[in-house]
Amino acid sequence: MKFLREPLLHFLLIGGAFFLLYAAFSGPKTEGAGKTIVVSAAEIEWMQASWQKRWGRPPTAEERDGLIQQYIRETVLYREALVLGLDKDDQVIRRRLGQKMEFIVKDLVALAPPTDEDLLAYFEAHRDRYQDPVRYTFTQVFVDPDKRGDATLDDAEAIKAKLIAEGDAIDDPGALGDGFMLATYYAEKDQLEIQKLFGSGFAESLATLTPGQWHGPVLSGYGAHLVYVRHATAAPPPVFDEVRGQVEQEWTAEKGEELKEQFYANLREQYKIVIEQPTESDKVAALAGPSG
Repeated sequence: MKFLREPLLHFLLIGGAFFLLYAAFSGPKTEGAGKTIVVSAAEIEWMQASWQKRWGRPPTAEERDGLIQQYIRETVLYREALVLGLDKDDQVIRRRLGQKMEFIVKDLVALAPPTDEDLLAYFEAHRDRYQDPVRYTFTQVFVDPDKRGDATLDDAEAIKAKLIAEGDAIDDPGALGDGFMLATYYAEKDQLEIQKLFGSGFAESLATLTPGQWHGPVLSGYGAHLVYVRHATAAPPPVFDEVRGQVEQEWTAEKGEELKEQFYANLREQYKIVIEQPTESDKVAALAGPSG
């Protein structure tokens, strides 16, 4: 019959089923503390502060009331969802609550900020992290394997010999090679920047080359290169006062992780862990998926 296919009927049937589930699980209605929602002054202050942070201004009276009504709406729906047991066996909720516990524990680090001695000791233990990288100034001449085929390496050696023989008399070394989408000359590039341009293999090889002479062929994902490192500039040692903010940020993050793992280990010791091995029937059922 046509009316059985109407969307409105489907909506009413689903709503009725939900109502029956609610009645079955919610139990008798009471007017106790479980049905009281207190919107504290602290909650309202937090709402206003969050609004101010997001929009750069305090909320109007109407916006403030909207925030309060939204908080009440979420609280009502949250409590009724708990009554229906919607939080049970839900992987998303379980994972989110677990993450929230970890966030709370990591936030405890803020209650005990590091001293200057803590940060200085951390800086000394991880000094390499704060050392600026060596910067390279170099020239590369590209030899295209797509153009030269099996003669690529031989041609590269011939071009290198000419570069060495003529030296500074060559105004444009790149002209001896093949057309290339990247530049011929690069100034003050660190290894990460070079890696982004030419790939990790080229960057690692370039870091081993002796400045002041032609090398190659050095291979990259593009092909073969002849490379002249003009100079490699080492940065001065890091100074604690100049990187103090970064040191504090990394100290806080690391201590937060340590505290989180210690907290979990202490909790886990309170549990008896039983790990059951799945049977063949369990595996078949899992592959078949939910029934019904």
